[in-house]
Amino acid sequence: MWAVPGIHPSNIHFLQLLKSADSNQFTRNMDCIGTISERDPEAGSWDKTHLVGIRTDVWKPDAKELKRTLKALQKQRRGDLKQQIKRSGQLSAKQRERLDAKIEDCDIMHLSADDLISRRLVLKLFKTTGSRVRWVGTLEQTTISEVHNSIGSNRSLISAAVMLPRKQSVTRIQQNHRTFRVPSVFSGAFYDQEQMWALILKRRWVSWGPHFDIYANGQKLGEIDSHVFCLGSDCTLNLKTHELSQDVRLVDTLTLFAASIGYHKAMWRSIRRRVSATNSGEAYRHLIEDEELRLRHNGRAAA
Repeated sequence: MWAVPGIHPSNIHFLQLLKSADSNQFTRNMDCIGTISERDPEAGSWDKTHLVGIRTDVWKPDAKELKRTLKALQKQRRGDLKQQIKRSGQLSAKQRERLDAKIEDCDIMHLSADDLISRRLVLKLFKTTGSRVRWVGTLEQTTISEVHNSIGSNRSLISAAVMLPRKQSVTRIQQNHRTFRVPSVFSGAFYDQEQMWALILKRRWVSWGPHFDIYANGQKLGEIDSHVFCLGSDCTLNLKTHELSQDVRLVDTLTLFAASIGYHKAMWRSIRRRVSATNSGEAYRHLIEDEELRLRHNGRAAA
C-alpha cells in the first residue's frame, strides 16, 4: 500500500471502518498505507490486527491546498505589516502608501505556492480487532527540531514525536549525529509509568534493507528487520524476552517507528530543503503547523 495508497483496495476497507470509529483521530485527509500483523506463537499464524494511516494533506499537499495555505500566510503577513503602521482602525491615504511600500518589499508577498516547504510525516496507528476501530498512537515529524539539530550538526537529522492515548508523556525519537558513523542511530526516552527507559535504535552497518537493533538501557531488546524484495516498505519487529516486550504502548511506539522507515529518504530531502532555506535567510518558506507548535507547549507556563 506504501506506493499507491490512494487507489489501494484496502483503503475501501479502511473507509468502511471509519464509519464505526469512536475517535476524532480519523480525518478525511487520510489514506491507509499498510497493515500490521501479529504472530500467534501457539498457532504459528499471523493475524491482521492494525492499520497504519497517513495524513496526505501534510505529506503530499496538492496545488489547491498549497495555494490556500499561501493565501492565508500572505493575509496574515499583510495584517502584521498593517499593525506596524497602525494598531487598529482604517489607514489614511499616506499610511496606505506606506503599507503598499512595505508589501512590495516583503519577500513573503512575492512567494509562489511552489516555494513553500510544508511536507511533514504524520502516521496514525489503529487497532482493528474487536467490534470498533480504536486509535492507539500517532507519530509526527517535528520539523522545528530537525532544522536546528541539522544546522548544528551539519547533517540532516530526523526528529519525531510519538503520542499514545491515556499517556501524558510524549516519546520523542531523535536521530543522532555520531562522528565516523554513517548508518542512522536514533534515540528516545520511554516512560512506562514506573521508570524511564533509554531507547537506542542502531541501524546495522551491513544488512539487506534497513535493519535496526533495539536497545533499552543498554540491553538488547530486539530488532527491526526490513525486507528487501517488496514494493515500498515491509519489515518485521522481533522482540526478545524482556519486561518491556510485554508493554503494549512500547510495542505501538516501535511499530510506528518501523512504519516510518520507508519514508526516511523523503524526510531527509525535505530537511535539506528547510535547512537550505533557513541558512539563506528564507526561513519563512518553512511552514510550521499549529499542531506542531502545540507539541512545544510549556505546561508550566502561567495561564
